[in-house]
Amino acid sequence: MMAVKVKNSLENTALELFGLDASRVQNISTSPGIDQMLVEVTLVPAFPECPRCGGHNIVVFNYTPRVINHDVLTDRKCTLIYNARRYKCKDCHRTYGEDNPFAMKRQRISILTGKAIIEDLRSPNETFASVGERHHVSATTVMKIFDMCVSYPVPVKLCRVMQIDETYSFKSDDSKYVCMLLDYDAQSPVDVLPSRKKEYLAAYFRKFPRSERDRVEYISSDMYRPYREIAATFFPKAIFAVDRFHVVQEYTKSLNRVRIRVMKGTRKGSPEYYLLKHQSELLGIRPDAWYRDRTGKKMMIFDPAAPRSYVSGLKRQMNRYELREALLDTSPDLRKAYHFRNRLSEYYRKENLSTAEEELRSLIRDLDSTGVEELQSFADTLRNWFREIINSFHIVKQEYVVDPKTGNVRLKEHRLTSSMIENRNKIIKMIKHNANGYTNWERFRNRVLFVLSRGPEDGHPDRQDKAVNSRENSSK
Repeated sequence: MMAVKVKNSLENTALELFGLDASRVQNISTSPGIDQMLVEVTLVPAFPECPRCGGHNIVVFNYTPRVINHDVLTDRKCTLIYNARRYKCKDCHRTYGEDNPFAMKRQRISILTGKAIIEDLRSPNETFASVGERHHVSATTVMKIFDMCVSYPVPVKLCRVMQIDETYSFKSDDSKYVCMLLDYDAQSPVDVLPSRKKEYLAAYFRKFPRSERDRVEYISSDMYRPYREIAATFFPKAIFAVDRFHVVQEYTKSLNRVRIRVMKGTRKGSPEYYLLKHQSELLGIRPDAWYRDRTGKKMMIFDPAAPRSYVSGLKRQMNRYELREALLDTSPDLRKAYHFRNRLSEYYRKENLSTAEEELRSLIRDLDSTGVEELQSFADTLRNWFREIINSFHIVKQEYVVDPKTGNVRLKEHRLTSSMIENRNKIIKMIKHNANGYTNWERFRNRVLFVLSRGPEDGHPDRQDKAVNSRENSSK
């Protein structure tokens, strides 16, 4: 049977939009409208052999119009009416349909729309509802397509440097935390787990053979005790470290407790109370911190000679240096706490593996001698995690980098840092927040891994992305 001759440019455009060769089309017609464009297509019969007996004595049995949503147009809805042909084998009387090049199996949307839906779901800002609205389908349909096409089995391999952290994102009967395992080298997730409890983690890591667990050289986490116990039990050859971020974060809590204690002993409405309540962010800024002004000039934040501005709570002109000093003058304990906050930062900036142990012992002694309960409590924390803090000074990665300005090459050494995993945790929270929560754990896990991973090239070889038009999908 002859292929149709395209009558006008609109029909020719429709062929291009659907990726069809004119030789495959028996008939095509278009009905453009303001809000919707209708395209009706009948393909050239192929008379494929019978799938049951392999016979070639084939005739056309009937036609079934199929309505397929297609989003090739951005300004209006596009609906394809596909006259799907059924064949009949005259030898065994089996009837069967022709191959459908337009739609996903058992779906009323086109393959291109399905691919576009999956691609849109890579963004953590998108929800199933927002993607469905864009492509003129329901949120339930988007979920079904995602579940059919994206699946991540439990990984069979671990990584050389593994980071562990949790975030409050998925509440279940057993846990309110999501635990993430991150490959430090590939900067991609190994897995996302529904619980951080010791029993769950033990059962999870027990599934990996000892030879695979022994491949892990470094593990980094926060100061959650079960992580240390799991590392000692299942990764005896790995160096376990508590990264800088969580140690500094823990000290910041101690500093804040000192501030709150002092504030509670201060009269409300007084200048001291105002400083402690409304200028507390100054305690988190390093003394040598700087910024660039509008001209690009480097300016110190706490420059004593910096211009003053009016502070309404104090009814006077002050710069940030004067504000900070006035804040610290409210209590000797607060000044001590601020001093050790900066000393801890210097410790991580200046020390290395050979000097870190001696300096940490000195820091603990000095904290003990302050007489400040909150700082002495933090000294106990440093003692409890002494070896893990020292381990964070190990160099886990080296690379040569080129200075873009000078072209000089230098060796850059990397210690364990949680900046990447903290960024990933923010994305997980974003996914959960934008969707107003998830109730299906497997779907949530697959969505998180899909957003955070890019495929085998990013170090996650276990991802299974099924083609949106694969026959495997039809059985799900």
